[in-house]
Amino acid sequence: MVKSKEYVKHVVCLESFWTYNVEDRLSVGPVLELLGKTNGTRSVILTCGTIDELKFNLEIARQMKGFRILHLAFHGYPGGIHLPDLRIDMEKLATLMGKNFRDWIIFFDSCRTINVGKDRILDFISATEVKMVIGYKREVGWMDSAALDLLILNWLQFYKDLRKFWKGFRRVYRDMVGNSGLDVYYK
Repeated sequence: MVKSKEYVKHVVCLESFWTYNVEDRLSVGPVLELLGKTNGTRSVILTCGTIDELKFNLEIARQMKGFRILHLAFHGYPGGIHLPDLRIDMEKLATLMGKNFRDWIIFFDSCRTINVGKDRILDFISATEVKMVIGYKREVGWMDSAALDLLILNWLQFYKDLRKFWKGFRRVYRDMVGNSGLDVYYK
């Protein structure tokens, strides 16, 4: 695969705390760091523990030039994400995002978030005008998720046509895709 500047999609990651053990904190940061060191993809991680932080960080993210992947690293549930003491469903998230992420890729790096009817995800895409939604339909272990995150975010850097990305990715990593319930929806 050859990387072209026109394909580059830098990553803005909004991440919540995975546990209350903040001294030995789990984070997707090392995955994004490895991605940057191996292929030059830039990334920014913004922590979201409250609804106000989520709103504030979405505002920062939408203004970032050259960034086209919004990586939402949270605990999830069918149809939404968890902040520490709050559930945010896809409809509320779409309202918060508005059309500020038009043509971005939204990566729900959260267990079971896209385990909902296709119409609900297509409504999210329509409301936000994002180019693609990718996420998990099942519960995924931390290490499996980290491996898939790295592979997904790396592969996305080499494709302008996201349907070709998904066709190739699904073929090469068929077992991982099947076991995790990874799926993709397009505009």
